Order: sequence, then C-alpha cells, then structure tokens
Amino acid sequence: MKRWIIYLAAICLILVFTDCKKKDDDDKERMFLELIIADLLHNPYEKITPSAGTITVAGANYSNRAYNPSCSGSSGNITFSFYRKKVSTSNKKLLINFMGGGACWSGYNCFGSNTTTYFNQLNSVPDLFVKFVFQGVMNANNSLNPFKDYDVVFIPYCTGDLHFGSKDMTYTDPNSGSQVVVQHRGYDNVLATLKYIQSEYPGVQNVFVTGQSAGGYGTLLNYPIVRETITGLNSSAKVNMLIDASNGVIPNGFFSNLSTQWGADSSLPTWVTGIAANYLTVGNPSIQDFFTKVSTYYIGLGDKTGQYTAVFDGNQRFFYKVMNIINAAPAYSNEKTTDPYDSSKTYSALFGDTDGSSVPDGTLASTDGSTCGWTQQAVTSMNGISGVAANYSYYIAPGDVHTITTSEDMYKLGSGGTNFITWLTTLSTGVKPGNAKCTTNGGDCVHSNFTKNTINLALSAATSDQSYANNKNLATTCGTVVGL
Repeated sequence: MKRWIIYLAAICLILVFTDCKKKDDDDKERMFLELIIADLLHNPYEKITPSAGTITVAGANYSNRAYNPSCSGSSGNITFSFYRKKVSTSNKKLLINFMGGGACWSGYNCFGSNTTTYFNQLNSVPDLFVKFVFQGVMNANNSLNPFKDYDVVFIPYCTGDLHFGSKDMTYTDPNSGSQVVVQHRGYDNVLATLKYIQSEYPGVQNVFVTGQSAGGYGTLLNYPIVRETITGLNSSAKVNMLIDASNGVIPNGFFSNLSTQWGADSSLPTWVTGIAANYLTVGNPSIQDFFTKVSTYYIGLGDKTGQYTAVFDGNQRFFYKVMNIINAAPAYSNEKTTDPYDSSKTYSALFGDTDGSSVPDGTLASTDGSTCGWTQQAVTSMNGISGVAANYSYYIAPGDVHTITTSEDMYKLGSGGTNFITWLTTLSTGVKPGNAKCTTNGGDCVHSNFTKNTINLALSAATSDQSYANNKNLATTCGTVVGL
C-alpha cells in the first residue's frame, strides 16, 4: 500500500508542477510530464465483474455447478471483481494469484474497528491498487521474474474464508448486539474466475498458481479444482504451485470452522484420494495432511508443489494467537492499546499487534498460541510433507516478514545458501528444487528479512516484546528448532 501512496503523491506533485509552470514550459516539457502521468495512470489490469452462473468441470464431476459471486456484504465490500493482465495475444502461459487478507470466523473477529481480522474494503480501493501494491511475481518489468511473459489472473480477497467458503453466515456483532450476515462466498468467486479462464485460455500450456497468506491457503485448498479446470482445457498442460506464508499452525478442532462457519464441505475436492465430503469434521484434518494428499494425487501429472515461510513469520504467529484467544471466549473489547516500545503505534487490546511482536514467546513444545511453538510446528509440518510427497519442496527463510512473492524483496532473499528467486524459477519450470532453510544453530534465522519495527531495528534481528525485554532475539529465546 505504501508504494501506491508514493505513486499517487508523485502524480499530485507532477500536476502541481505542471500547473505552476504551464505558462513558461515549452511543449516538449509538458509532453514529457504528460507521458509520465499517463504511464503512472495506465492500468494493465482489466477489471472483470462476474455474475451468478454455472460451471462444468469434468475432472471434478461438476455439471452446471452453480456459483453466486460476492464479497462479504459489509459497507465498501459488496461486489466481487477479479483482474486480468494480458501480456500477449493468445498467450499460453498463465499466472493465477490469490490475494491474501486475513480471515474471520466469529463475532470476535468479523466486526469492530480494531478487531476485524480480514480485508473488507475491496470496493473502497482504486483499481490501480493491483498495479502498485502487488509486485514480485506480478512485476513483468523485472528481468529475473520467471513469470514476466505470463498473463496474470489476480483473484482479490473479500470474503474472510480463505477463498473456500460458500455460505451466508449470521453472526452477532458484539459492538451493537445485532445479527449480521457475512457472505462467505470465496469458493463461488473462484468458480466464477475459473469460468472466465475456461473461455479465455483454451489450450493453455503452462500455469503457475500462487497466493500469499490467506491467498496461500486459497491456492492450496483450490488447487484441485484449478488443476482439473486446466486439464479440461489441455490434458497435457503443465501446472505447478507455491503457497506463500500459509502454514496452517492451528489449535485442535479449528478445521471444523471451515464447515460450520464457511460452508466449505461442498468446496472439498472429493475426487482427491483420502479427501471425503466429511473431511473437515472427522478425524484430524490439517494443512499438512491436505497438502500431502493433494501433492501426491497430482504427482502423476508431473505437478510440482512448493511452500514458503519465514521461520518466525509474525502475522502467522499473530493469527495463531488470535485463534487461541477466541477459543478461550474472553470478554469482548474493541479497545486499542499502545505498543510498549513505540508510543506512536496502537493495536487491538484483545488480539495484540498484527506483526506478532506482542505474542508470548512460550517454548518449542507450546501449543497455546505462542511464538516458539508456532515455529516448531510449522517446521515439523513442512518436513512431514516433504517426507511423503516426492514432488513437494519447501523454502524456510530467516526473519519474521510475512509473505514474499508480491514483494521486490523476493529477488534478493537468500536462505541457507540458496537464493529464493533461483529456487522459485526452478519450481516454475516443473523441476523439483531442493529444500532450503536457515538454521537456528548458526544464528542466521533472525538477522535478515525482519520487520522494520522499533524492537527489531534496535537488535538488528527478529525479536518480540518479551524477548527484547531480555535483550534476546527469537533464535536465542526459542533455541534449536528440531528439523532446521
């Protein structure tokens, strides 16, 4: 969002300068300034607003499956649209990107000026936000980008359900006491987008599917229906996938919310071996298990799957804590509190700071929503998938920065001697890259790729409020993580 603000500020300055000098400037200078403005205002992304409809996908046993796209229904978040950037005519290469933006499953975190934990203002941002905010894999101007010659379909996020819900759920808003319907129709939005892809990309040959944070979960959960849609267009198409900052470290029983709150049972890919219609509510469903089943199912088609995280990802730690807080059912509060080390910063008194700095450290064995326990569970999960799915690879980066693939920082990130862009380029070609990871033994898991907040900058390392008080970084506090 900062990049978008900078660009708009630049436009304003140019306009002011042009106005002040218009009597003196010659035609060439005016033309030059106008070209700059035109370039800044040019939007390569076409906005598509789909209507309700049906889709047929043979591999998913969908015959005229109905969908009704929508955002959640709150003010500024009514109409779902997606975006397409066309790089060349009849392009056979396509990048599908699922946008992130939190989640909500309770009155605690679907409402409140300080407690809403999902993006609910899609209709309030200008269409240019896609161009300016999302770089990295979507930046066709970077010569290192393996997707620079791919068309892009960008799927915004506005439903609070990891792009996987299909239910209008009634919650009680704790601020007003009123009953409010939240339209969790993320899966409907995905199906509407896939219907468009069916019409626009017959014979597509190379597809890469990715997403960040909630969009990473959307990438994984929807990969089977995306894959079957692409196979229906071209049975020999190459499809690969990377989920970014979506590890699924959750309290026991959380998966049932996907069923009860979001109505995602009907979204499940029941054609994938081991995923039945009651997957969300029976046994021990998990991202590790789901990822393993999906990767294994598509190994015969040559698909390669990847997973990225920073080892102390702050926002994932924040959500892990939020889940545990909501499970404890405390008294609701929409109040703010001030950061103990930065008086200019405030955040939810109930949930804490979204960068994870306020999350308690705990220990590697903790399962109560604390930092060290999150890291150990994330690493264990990734190693678990890697040990079973032969077409899966992971990249564990140092630091606590949340997501990488829509940031230009992805081009300079390294971990354990492996450049991220080299690793990603290999994955994009359908070749399995080796696993890459930092190591807590060597200390290089905290001294780069950290959020630029007050306490991290003071130590030049990823830390937390609790660790900082003891002059420690998170690697020192947590100790040696098993599997790193």
